[in-house]
Amino acid sequence: MTGTSLLLATLAVLALLLVLIVRWKLHPFVSLLISALALGLLAGMPSPTILTSVQKGMADLLGSIALIIGAGAVLGRMIEVSGGGEVLARALIRLLGASHVSWALLIAAYLVGIPVFFDVGFFALIPLAWSIAKQTKKSLLFYALPLLSALTATHALIPMHPGPAAVARLLGADMGTMMLYGLVLSIPMTVAGGIWYAVWIGRRIHVAVPEHLVPAPPANPLHRPPAVLLVLGVILLPVLLIGLASLFPGIGWIGFLGSVPVSLLLSAVVAMFALGRYSGLGAEEILRHTAQSLNSVGALILIVGASGALKQVILDCGAGAYFGQLMLRTPLSPLLIAFLVGAALRIALGSATAAIVTAGGIVAPIAAAFPAVDAALMAIAVAMGGSIFSHVNDAGFWMVKEYCGMDVKQTLQAYSVMKAVTSVTGLLALWLLSLVV
Repeated sequence: MTGTSLLLATLAVLALLLVLIVRWKLHPFVSLLISALALGLLAGMPSPTILTSVQKGMADLLGSIALIIGAGAVLGRMIEVSGGGEVLARALIRLLGASHVSWALLIAAYLVGIPVFFDVGFFALIPLAWSIAKQTKKSLLFYALPLLSALTATHALIPMHPGPAAVARLLGADMGTMMLYGLVLSIPMTVAGGIWYAVWIGRRIHVAVPEHLVPAPPANPLHRPPAVLLVLGVILLPVLLIGLASLFPGIGWIGFLGSVPVSLLLSAVVAMFALGRYSGLGAEEILRHTAQSLNSVGALILIVGASGALKQVILDCGAGAYFGQLMLRTPLSPLLIAFLVGAALRIALGSATAAIVTAGGIVAPIAAAFPAVDAALMAIAVAMGGSIFSHVNDAGFWMVKEYCGMDVKQTLQAYSVMKAVTSVTGLLALWLLSLVV
C-alpha cells in the first residue's frame, strides 16, 4: 500500500476505535484488539503476521508494565488501609498551620499521589477535606481541588502509574528520567490548579459538604495509626531507589534495586509490614487486601497490553514510518503534536489511562522520527495531553461530582476547568524545560 493509503487506513481504524468505545460501549480491551486486527487487514498484512504483531506488542509492553501496575496497586492499598495518607496530611496541617491548610492538603496529596492510584488517594483524603470544610464553613472546593490537582497530575506523569509507565515503554523513554521530569513539572501544575484556580473558583461557587457521604467512626478501628515518618519513608522509598540508580548507573545491584518494577515491589513488601502490621492488620487481612488490590487492576493490565498490540501493528504495517516522515515536514513542535494527540483521545475516550496508552501507540513512530528530542519529554507531553479535561464520559468526573456534592455544571466549572488549567500550565513548563535539557 502507498503511504497515503496507510494513513487513511489508520485514521479509519482510529475512528472505528472511538465508535466502538464511545458509541457501542465496548470494553477498551476488546475495542483496541479489534482495531489492531482491522488495521492489519486493511493494510494487507498476512494473517499470521497480524497475529504475531498483536502478540509481540502485548508481550513487549506487559513484560515490564504488569509488575509496575500490580506492585503499585498493592502499595497504594497498604497506604490506604493503614490511614497513612490522612496521617501525613494532618502532620502537614500541624506543621504549616491553620492558615495554610490548602497547601498542606496539596503537599500531602502530591506525596501520596507518587505511588498511589488517583481514586485510592482521593477516597483516602477526601474525608479530611470534608472535616476541614465543615469546621471553616468555607466552600469544599478550597480543600478538594488541591487534593484533586495533585493526585491527577502525579497519576498522569509519574511512571509508577499505568498510563505514564506504558507510554514511557512505548516511546522508549528512560523511566527514571521521566520520573524526575514528572516530579518537577507536577509542582507548577498542582499550584496553578490546586491553589490559584481553587481560590478563584472557591470564592464564586460555594459547595457544601455532602453530609450523606460522611462516614461514621469505624466500629473496629486499627490498633494505631502509623508514624508520619514511616508513611513518608514508604512513599519515598521507590523514588530514592530510582534516583540512586540514575546517579550510579554503573553499579549493577543499585541499578537492579532502582529499576521501577523492583523498587515498587520492594516498597509494597515494606508497606505490608511497616504500615499493615504496625497498624494492626493480621496476615489474613493483608492477604485479603493484596488480593483485592490485584483483582482491581486486572482489566487495566489487559487494556495496556491491547494498546501495545495496536502500536505494534501500526509499526509493522508501515504506517508508523510514514507518520514519522509526515511529521518531519510539519512546522509544529513534536512536543505539541504529542500533547494534542493525547488531548484529543482524552476528550474522546474519557479515561485518562486509556487515552494516554492509546496516544502512546500513535505517537511512538512520530517520536522515532525526532531522535534529537528526549523521549522522556515526548512521553510527558502525551501524558499531559491525556489529562487535559474530564467531562461526562469519564468515570472520575462522576466520582468527583458525587463526593464533592456538586451538580454537573459545578463539576465542569470546578473540576474540569481545573484539569485544563493544570494541563496547559504543564505544557508551558514542559516547553521551558525542553529549552534547557
